[in-house]
Amino acid sequence: MAKLTEEWLAMTDVHQFFGMLRRHKVSREQAFRLVGAPHAEAIDPAGIVTLLEQAAAKELSIMCFVGNRGNIQIHTGPVKTIKRMGPWLNVLDPEFNLHLLESGVASAWLIRKSTEDGIVTSVELYDNAGETVAQFFGQRQEGDPENTVWRDLAESLPGREVAA
Repeated sequence: MAKLTEEWLAMTDVHQFFGMLRRHKVSREQAFRLVGAPHAEAIDPAGIVTLLEQAAAKELSIMCFVGNRGNIQIHTGPVKTIKRMGPWLNVLDPEFNLHLLESGVASAWLIRKSTEDGIVTSVELYDNAGETVAQFFGQRQEGDPENTVWRDLAESLPGREVAA
């Protein structure tokens, strides 16, 4: 665990994370549990609605990554229309649609990764099998620090350390 945490703190780019997982032979969620707070904190998955609604209210440009083994969809920009329809939490914008089955989200994490530009904060959702459902970041350009409005929003989500 000490070596994993040491490498986590030594990252200069978020893309180094994947190699670190392979070297330590751990899954994303295993790594989160091992390094723990303040680098990785379990949060209440229900907070995703707050994240999206507040991002919309603040007209905050975010990045959303949703994928499976064959495809990754990446949205970069603001979200506007957030609606619940039955068991689904939806983003219904002309340029981006997201249909998130909330019951399919088993865990959520507030993640802080070191980079040469400072900390990069993400909110990540996982299913019961530990597969990534979605990842959310504040929009930023490499070489620029993270948007503090995004960081404050992510840090304000309810239910931290509910599912450690």
